Amino acid sequence: MYNPIRIPVDQLNEKEGTITFVVSKSNLFDEKIPTIRILEIAKNQTLFILERNSDFDLRFIQSNPNYNTKIARINIRDFCGSKKLFIAFTWSEKENTIYVGDYENELRSTKSIENANIKFRISKDGAIYQIGDEGIKVGFYRIKVGEEVVLEPTAKEIFDFQLEKIKILIENCKRGDFLFESTLAQHAIVILTTAFETYARTRFVELEKKRKINMDELYNRFIPERYRNQLKEEIRETASKEGKTELEIFVDRRFINFQDWESFKDAYNRGYGLKIGEIGISNDILLEIQKFIKWRHKIIHSKDNQTMINFEEVPPAEPIFTNKNLAEKGLNIFREFIGKFHENTHEMAGKTE
Repeated sequence: MYNPIRIPVDQLNEKEGTITFVVSKSNLFDEKIPTIRILEIAKNQTLFILERNSDFDLRFIQSNPNYNTKIARINIRDFCGSKKLFIAFTWSEKENTIYVGDYENELRSTKSIENANIKFRISKDGAIYQIGDEGIKVGFYRIKVGEEVVLEPTAKEIFDFQLEKIKILIENCKRGDFLFESTLAQHAIVILTTAFETYARTRFVELEKKRKINMDELYNRFIPERYRNQLKEEIRETASKEGKTELEIFVDRRFINFQDWESFKDAYNRGYGLKIGEIGISNDILLEIQKFIKWRHKIIHSKDNQTMINFEEVPPAEPIFTNKNLAEKGLNIFREFIGKFHENTHEMAGKTE
């Protein structure tokens, strides 16, 4: 972190704010220095950066894992001879703006644009990493320092990356070769439900940073009574040794099967008080999600061919074929559900992520 103008970070409002200062004596216009980082501060997961690049663009960057990075850019070459340069930047949920001016030139300003390719993330050891760049999109990242993993994607980033892979499969699926189409659709169903499980498990741990977890309820629901006290002690001891939370060890040991619908619902309800039926998703979507989870188990574990995924129900049910249409339907259903679910958990965490 770099905070030469001593901004009181603890008083920052992540949603909206304004910072102003005047530059008088500095190396801001030194052409020998290609890039100058003027400011780099973080509040929770929100990172604020002010820098001057080699083109003499002043860039105000706001980055957070829960929304696209906002970048406001303005060129300052015309102010090269300024004895005192006024700089201000504002941010809000709608847009950000950067202002530059001096006593001889009128105040100039530029509004921000969003860039989904560029992300800035804060690692466990406090370092800041840029993920992606102009025209370069990074779908997945994992950073190690020595033997320790210090930075990984968020639950939503992992899920979105899996959707991108499924979209590529679907887009390159040519109709006509039914066996190929059916194989692709079945693979898409497996990826979708695995992405759902990974998201649910990862998000469950993420939320603990912002909301108190009810561990007693989790033990009561997922650990048989005769093993409960013994496992509590083991989990707490392991957490202390490994520098993790009790919940992290509980989840790592797979006591909760997030690919089981009832376990998924109960975990979020017992742990955080979140009821899946109250997140604003229609019952039809919830039922479809459960169907796809069931179909995934059939595809993985059944000895039978799953070209017709509901063979046992036909008749009287109409046959459902594993084809491109079914893969597209699954993609849309899971995207809608996770989108709404993530929005609800974000609000539940108090939007401080």
